[in-house]
Amino acid sequence: LPRYAKRIETMAAFEALTALYTKATSEETSDARSAAAAELASGVEAAGVASIMSMALPAKVMASLGEAKNVAAREGAVLVCHALHTKLGLHFEPYMLLVLPALIERFDDKVKTVANAVDACLSAFVQAVNPYAAATLLPFLFAGMGTISWKTKVGCLKLLGTLAHTAPTQIGQLLPEVVPKVTENMWDTKPEVKQAAKACLGECCTVIHNPDVQPIVPVLISANANPKENVSALDRLMGTTFVSQVDRPTLAIIVPVLGRGLRDRDVQTKRKCCVVVDNMCKLVCDAKDVEPFVDKLLPELKKVEEDVPIPEIRAYGAKAKATLVKAIKDGSG
Repeated sequence: LPRYAKRIETMAAFEALTALYTKATSEETSDARSAAAAELASGVEAAGVASIMSMALPAKVMASLGEAKNVAAREGAVLVCHALHTKLGLHFEPYMLLVLPALIERFDDKVKTVANAVDACLSAFVQAVNPYAAATLLPFLFAGMGTISWKTKVGCLKLLGTLAHTAPTQIGQLLPEVVPKVTENMWDTKPEVKQAAKACLGECCTVIHNPDVQPIVPVLISANANPKENVSALDRLMGTTFVSQVDRPTLAIIVPVLGRGLRDRDVQTKRKCCVVVDNMCKLVCDAKDVEPFVDKLLPELKKVEEDVPIPEIRAYGAKAKATLVKAIKDGSG
């Protein structure tokens, strides 16, 4: 008998939670929806996290977010996610990931209150997220940055900038992936996206702690956004004396500038790049730091070594290539 009593109790709790979800996604005003969402979060906390799946909450949220003609359903679903995250914290993270793509899509909602609710919900989520989830979150943000919608791009760029502060160590290691993706958005036709991308890259580069490079990070960011500034950024790199260890985050912002310089038709620009690669790679202590960039640099250095008609510059290419290869070999040991 007690078992049946327990089951009836569970069923009653499940029905009560489902009723609260319906309320949160159908009430007339935002305030009433918000109150129902908070009540639902308290109910889930009391019933235990498992109740999220037993009431099929992620599926319900995704269905509500997809209701194109129902503002209450869309906003309510976002408010429910926000309330659950506020109440359950880290325990809600795995469930948040299930609905994340659907939430990101709603950055582009035609109704401002829904888009604002998404912004508030996801900003709070990313500010409090477990830093070790950074690598899991990035593909979702990159997908949003690659959509047609400029509002979704801006929303995801802002979240990525926030993530750099929540998970600085992790974003530092992931910077080789982050820089090219953010740079793509710097060339967007929409001024809002360009601005957000530049601000995002600025936030992401706060994880660079190399004292030699730190002062010229703004110049390097600007050169990533504007290829015309590449040569002046190279000159600043030429004037930089590398004395501290060069790690992966530092390379992530420098290598795109070097890659572009090595592909430049001007042989003197190629020479400058070779000198910088040579100086910099002498201070790489771990092969894992330089690994993500080998494909971008090695083929270009080989071309300088083999194809440039001026012997002196070919020698610079050979020297830089040898230093890069040595950095890979020594660091692996």
